Amino acid sequence: MYKEMTPNIMVENVKETIDFYTNYLGFEIVVTVPEQGETLDFAIMKKDNISIMFESRTSLCKEYPTLKLEEIKPSFTLFIVVSNVEELYNNLKDKVKIAKEIHQTFYGKLEFAIFDNNNNILTISC
Repeated sequence: MYKEMTPNIMVENVKETIDFYTNYLGFEIVVTVPEQGETLDFAIMKKDNISIMFESRTSLCKEYPTLKLEEIKPSFTLFIVVSNVEELYNNLKDKVKIAKEIHQTFYGKLEFAIFDNNNNILTISC
């Protein structure tokens, strides 16, 4: 029945978010709305089997007025599984804000967590 799930994350600035996910995590743009310009309302990005949508607060609140907030306060984390967590950690640790240093979890995984440019927490595990 269910086939896939792609988060649509509310952000203040879609372009800045694209830059973060492109430059630090290697994601690529699939589509933006509009296709060009200084202000983007929406973007879909992809890296390997992971897709994420980013939508500006203005655009998303027009679609879903109940989401209207004074400021965006993240209330979720994204859990991303990678093939080489240590390599990615070493590539990111001096470039992004670390939420949790690399560590062995109680369930036997090696993982760390970072903040993206919107203060969302991305937990990265192997």
